[in-house]
Amino acid sequence: PAMGGGNDFQLLFREGHPRLGLQIEDAENEGGAKVLNVTEGSAAATAGVKKDDIITEVNGNKVKDVNEVKKDIASVSDKSNYNLKLKRNGNAINIEIKVPKKVNRANL
Repeated sequence: PAMGGGNDFQLLFREGHPRLGLQIEDAENEGGAKVLNVTEGSAAATAGVKKDDIITEVNGNKVKDVNEVKKDIASVSDKSNYNLKLKRNGNAINIEIKVPKKVNRANL
């Protein structure tokens, strides 16, 4: 769901889907998506994504805004890994986010 005004987006999946734990918004000048928040203990935090990183690619696809990140992330499935290219303090870095496998639960 979008939060606040503008074009920001939380990559928090519901109804049993994996959760990456990122809140992002359009990067103002350079294209891509700026990381506003990383949820503590999330897959993104474990992978090393940090606040103020700029996501420029998802799995080799260049992204120019939040909508393109959402489109590439929306195909999330169990046992997926995401390779993100980020800009951090002007340096390009690659990070792999390993999405945890969904655990089936039932109350019987």
